[in-house]
Amino acid sequence: MPSLKRESVVKFLDNPETGFAVAYAIISLLLIFLTLFAIAFELQAPIFVKQYGWFFSSLEILILGFFSFDLALRIICYKNRLKYLTSFYGVVDVLTVVPGLIGIFIPLGINTTWIRLLRIFRLWRAIPIIQLVGSENVIAGLSGRVLPFMAAALGLKVLTLVLEDHEWWPTIGNLSVVLGVVGFALAILLGAKLSVVNGRLYAIEDAVCRIVGALRMLRANSDVSQEVTVWANQFEENLRDPDKTGIRNMREQTEALAVRLEAGGVRGPNVAGFHRDVAYVLHRATAEIPAAYEAFLRYVTISYTAAVVLVVPGLTGVIASALVVYALVGAYFLVEDMDSPLSFDKDSYIHADLEPLSQFNEKQA
Repeated sequence: MPSLKRESVVKFLDNPETGFAVAYAIISLLLIFLTLFAIAFELQAPIFVKQYGWFFSSLEILILGFFSFDLALRIICYKNRLKYLTSFYGVVDVLTVVPGLIGIFIPLGINTTWIRLLRIFRLWRAIPIIQLVGSENVIAGLSGRVLPFMAAALGLKVLTLVLEDHEWWPTIGNLSVVLGVVGFALAILLGAKLSVVNGRLYAIEDAVCRIVGALRMLRANSDVSQEVTVWANQFEENLRDPDKTGIRNMREQTEALAVRLEAGGVRGPNVAGFHRDVAYVLHRATAEIPAAYEAFLRYVTISYTAAVVLVVPGLTGVIASALVVYALVGAYFLVEDMDSPLSFDKDSYIHADLEPLSQFNEKQA
């Protein structure tokens, strides 16, 4: 195979950019999750699986064929095949493909349950794919960030399903009330934080609008218009990338502007309101929820999720694990992101709208 084509295939597999490559990565991820659900059905509903054996057999052949094709591509196209095959992910690929092919084409006449359970290791193949989901190329946004935790929870749950078949595995019942109470308490904790950060977000936007209104009034004074223009640009620059040093410097520049306004005869309630709003926004630019509250909320979320994964049995536990992780971990990340309303990096989902300030500065450019 020509070197250029091999490099294109490697890029297709490891760094998807085209629509087809992105679709391939997403299909890989979906098939990995389908594998986990198929194992769960085989363990918890063997009669149902036997009744519709043609479907589950066809599904496994489809999934096995896909990952066999993926493994073959990597062996053919990677320059250092031995390094790949002896790497962690290479070993995972071999363990999840080769035993399955042996079970299909070379019947061993023995119990092949262990071969089927090796499919659980396919979950590890999701890790490098999940590393891509945070990018804009695959599954960007909050769902992409939650996906690794869903994969880990489902993998752990499938492993517990295997253990649940053993007599020594403890059976814990009557925890619905406990889980309900803890879930309600967790909802209150998340709701309280959401209320605080959401209020802060809108308060910052309102204050910025009032600041822009004051800036328009101050700019009308020719004696201070230049200083106001410079200050407004520096103010926006600091808000778009806030840090404690920059905010401290911005406070000093605001004090200098206040002196200049006073010298120019600009004073009154509008100026007082302007300084009050600026002080509020600069304070909130780096303010966060108290660390103790944040740590407690994180520990409760992790503990509750782990309890659902380990305690709720059977297929109900599989579905509950996926839903709980998606809802609670997603809500945690969403509220955490809103706790930084002036973060404008690519990983930020929700931030304050500084459009009025940007538009004001663009007119002065």
